[in-house]
Amino acid sequence: MNGTAFKVSELIGKAAEKLKNISETPRLDAEILLAKALGTSRFELFTKYNESIDTGAEKLFNSFLERRAAFEPVAYITNEKEFFEDTFFVDSRVLIPRPETEFIVEEAISLLKNTKKADILDICCGSGCIGLSIKRASDCALTLSDISPDALAVAKLNAERLFPAANDISFIQSDLFSTISGKFDLITANPPYLSENDMKNFVVKELSFEPENAFFGGRTGFEITEKILNNVHKFLKHGGHFISELGFEGSAFLGRTFDGLELQSVKKDYSGIDRAALFRKI
Repeated sequence: MNGTAFKVSELIGKAAEKLKNISETPRLDAEILLAKALGTSRFELFTKYNESIDTGAEKLFNSFLERRAAFEPVAYITNEKEFFEDTFFVDSRVLIPRPETEFIVEEAISLLKNTKKADILDICCGSGCIGLSIKRASDCALTLSDISPDALAVAKLNAERLFPAANDISFIQSDLFSTISGKFDLITANPPYLSENDMKNFVVKELSFEPENAFFGGRTGFEITEKILNNVHKFLKHGGHFISELGFEGSAFLGRTFDGLELQSVKKDYSGIDRAALFRKI
């Protein structure tokens, strides 16, 4: 795809052809990457279909295409991922936010609609997308926690970008609850929940670019979630709630009893998979 006079429409067509065996959405990928190379939005790109682009932008676009052709996720190439009401900075230090994780945010906002200045803890926070999205719609003091200092650095960046004037967002590096103190009205988590077999079978191609520790939940995939469920009640206020994302096998464990917790509801995702479990402290 060398040259100096390709039109936007031609570049998108050629790129989509190149990516057709790489991506399930080759044209969408091409449009997003070209918009990024041009420093414009995908919507504005549609108004430029018959325009030619300069060689600098074409060179940048081609470099993006090479990365995508090697299966690097679009979100890491653009350093952007839309989630709920905001666009988050992401790179290979954090898991890319998924649409199904928005169910946790929706459950939290519904819970907090009549609560003033709730204390919220988001553990395994990664990019901060869950906690910061809840804060966007709720009056709360937010604590973001992760075992990874790299992930916390990304979460801090997103907090500074999205809430530059906030003085009620804090950050704690912690292996689950190991360095957490105090009690919260709501705790949320999207813990690693893939098993050893899942890691071998599913973490390939695009997924291999994402941090392994954000996927691997132990031999069965439930070990980390189980640790959270056995300890979360200690950090909840009376009547407080915990919302957790569930993996493919997660709902199989919901019939078990966990100290100080009562399962209140399970919300299915767009594919009909049990996705978000809501517990109340008893």
